[in-house]
Amino acid sequence: MKIIREEVGEEFKNSVITIGGFDGVHFAHQIIIEKLIKSKEELKIFCGLVTFEPLPYLFFNPNFHFLLTPLSEKIEILESLGLDFLFIYNFNESFANLEALEFLNKLKRDLLPKKIIIGSDFRFGKERSGDVRVLKNFCEKEGILIEVILPIKKTGIEVKSTTIREKLILGNIRIANLLLGREYSIKGRVIKGSGKGVLIGYPTANLELIEKNKLIPADGVYACKVKMEGEKKIYLGVLNIGEKPTFGEGKRSIEVHILNFKKDILDKELEVFLIQRIRPEFKFENVEKLKERIKGDIEESIKIFKKERLWEEDVKFVEKPQ
Repeated sequence: MKIIREEVGEEFKNSVITIGGFDGVHFAHQIIIEKLIKSKEELKIFCGLVTFEPLPYLFFNPNFHFLLTPLSEKIEILESLGLDFLFIYNFNESFANLEALEFLNKLKRDLLPKKIIIGSDFRFGKERSGDVRVLKNFCEKEGILIEVILPIKKTGIEVKSTTIREKLILGNIRIANLLLGREYSIKGRVIKGSGKGVLIGYPTANLELIEKNKLIPADGVYACKVKMEGEKKIYLGVLNIGEKPTFGEGKRSIEVHILNFKKDILDKELEVFLIQRIRPEFKFENVEKLKERIKGDIEESIKIFKKERLWEEDVKFVEKPQ
């Protein structure tokens, strides 16, 4: 997949495209991309996604810390889905003030699209004044094919980035993952922690986020998978998000205890895939009570891993490449 930030080369003009933020690259986004690839094959042309950096709501709200997929992560996911190119508009003050038709005319000049595939809730232009009706009229006038995808539902829930954010903020990882079409993940670099995990017998890797605007789910304890920088092997673990109230630290942290693991991984980059929330974060009477509960959290996680067929008694866990 070619990343384009300025002028689109002639080879990618007259392509089939979709347009949008695609935050999460969730299940409904994946359906649109499948349609793109099908049209690519039928029309014998290239296919690509037109997106924005920063995303409009991040441009207008710089302190928006609820991105599902920052650009680097989005690119990684999109590359696995078979697109030919990703065209990224620089979303600045000038771009934000383009009227709906000005944006469409710019899009036409830049890409000369043969076909556009879009979700029915697509909005564009200054103050989101443009909608699918405006786009359809423009495409009809300009001889551009258009296909509108109706809302996609899973278990009766419409698949939308806003809904996924809500589920993650509430700690409902199972539903969030269902709507995403994959496991939600957090990337971080291992930094030196307080060492309390080692003292109580459950050492943890303390993570410093790679992307500061990434959405962090509700505080609590989670069964998770862990992938390390430079390795294909998948580890299993228990993740804690919160302020460690038993120790009175008062600062939110993200740390993961990796099962059956003893390597020094300071400064390594980890990606943690959340499977299920086990419980909220509690303040315990003393460290012994905390240790007892951590033991129970690990046992509960192993039950989840067994159910997911990630754990077998004779080998402790089953390696499954991402």
